[in-house]
Amino acid sequence: MKDLDLLQKRKKKAMSDSRSRIINVLRKPQKCPVCGGRVVDIIYGTGDMKEWEYLLEYRRDGIMGGDNIPKRPPIWACAAGCKRFRKVNWDGSDAEVKVKMLKNVRKKPLTLINYEAEGVKDAIRANRMEDIKHYHVKIETEFAEEETLSITAVSEKEVRDLAEKLIEHGGLGLVGCLCKKMEVVEV
Repeated sequence: MKDLDLLQKRKKKAMSDSRSRIINVLRKPQKCPVCGGRVVDIIYGTGDMKEWEYLLEYRRDGIMGGDNIPKRPPIWACAAGCKRFRKVNWDGSDAEVKVKMLKNVRKKPLTLINYEAEGVKDAIRANRMEDIKHYHVKIETEFAEEETLSITAVSEKEVRDLAEKLIEHGGLGLVGCLCKKMEVVEV
């Protein structure tokens, strides 16, 4: 009987949570129950950083939580920003959580992102799949930043041009904008 009462209380609480901005959950939801969007981590200690700045610099999705961490912090949020999610225990009490702090976040490697040169689309349209190759490009900027890019292209010249363009226009989240050294390796 006691378990039934507890179950009914949890169900009632879940119903009321769906109307509030913060929803109590037992584990990270796969998608937002309201809009069906992705659920991402809330990053605290970000100051006035914007989501696009975080994405460019750390190559990860996240919602900025600011510098103030609430007493009962939500740790996940809908990518669209409509709902936030707080982890609780099965009995509804607050779960012990470790909030994600910006100072502890590591950048994802650039090799996880595959850049595609313009010639690839032309080769696909002309049904020349054998011309398409995959390259890893090791670069070094004027500030001694070293990164490895993953690029699909039809020629090494196209790879070099695209890598220089990405660095020059700041598309990699690096401080430097000049390529000091570049090594292209076909994979």
